[in-house]
Amino acid sequence: MKHYPSIQALRVLTSFARTASVEETAHELFLTRSAVTYQLRLLDRSLSFSLLNRTGTRIGLSSEGLAYAHDVRSALNTISGSAQRHANTRVSGTLVICSTPGFAGGWLCSRIAKFNKAFPDVKIVLQTQTLLENVANEDIDAFITFGNGHWPEMSVSYLVGIRISPVCSPVFLHQHGMFKDPKDLSNVPLLNILGDETDWEIWLTAAGVDPFLARSGITFHDGNLCYNAAVYSQGVALGDDFTCRAALESGRLVMPFDLSLRGRRSYYLVSSPAKAEMPTVAAFSSWIKTEIIANHTEDNGEV
Repeated sequence: MKHYPSIQALRVLTSFARTASVEETAHELFLTRSAVTYQLRLLDRSLSFSLLNRTGTRIGLSSEGLAYAHDVRSALNTISGSAQRHANTRVSGTLVICSTPGFAGGWLCSRIAKFNKAFPDVKIVLQTQTLLENVANEDIDAFITFGNGHWPEMSVSYLVGIRISPVCSPVFLHQHGMFKDPKDLSNVPLLNILGDETDWEIWLTAAGVDPFLARSGITFHDGNLCYNAAVYSQGVALGDDFTCRAALESGRLVMPFDLSLRGRRSYYLVSSPAKAEMPTVAAFSSWIKTEIIANHTEDNGEV
């Protein structure tokens, strides 16, 4: 390779590796589809290996291309983290946080001004994503994710675990006879979060109800939409004691059954090692852990 590739081409590559879609890459980077394909082909011609695979009119990354994109993503994270670490010694600059919708809407949005007050020189940009375990976007400084804690080559900090139980509005509960038994759930719409149907199956099985019931009802693309539907009496959602806490304390939601189970996954704060050392990310990490400890006591029971 005679010349270094442009940063634009490398950003297109990492986005395309993550989305596997020219259209989604174009939307994410505010480019046209033709600009995305041009950058990929330009980069392909500059390398000593085949970056792309072509099937008819469709393009994808080769195995070598995927490995190269991984290395490029790590390098871009290092460059971004280094630039911000050396910019100044005080905590200032822009902090881009990407959170799951449920965590953002149910907890973080009601407290983010506290961080802003503590660090007024930090400009906060809060985004959400529905791919809960995706931590691959190098434009993000810190991810609040939901998973099992296994993100190789990333800096991972545990935030909080959850307990799950059905939730609904008080109005909905009265409309349907107060639910004398979990089997009564077969007569009402269940509200699902896309990809989380297994949690409903686990709870229903523990409650002595046919887990096949979890496949019925209405499915939402993210947790915030699902919980809003429950608040508006559209059905029964499987909520957790962390993101639904404010709604439960205000009475907008209630838990009609005593049975709650420890969730299979927990919330984590994830950054690349380079970005984890940035003053803004370190400040946010310390703040959010302190805020969670001060406002949420985890139940360490095994059930």
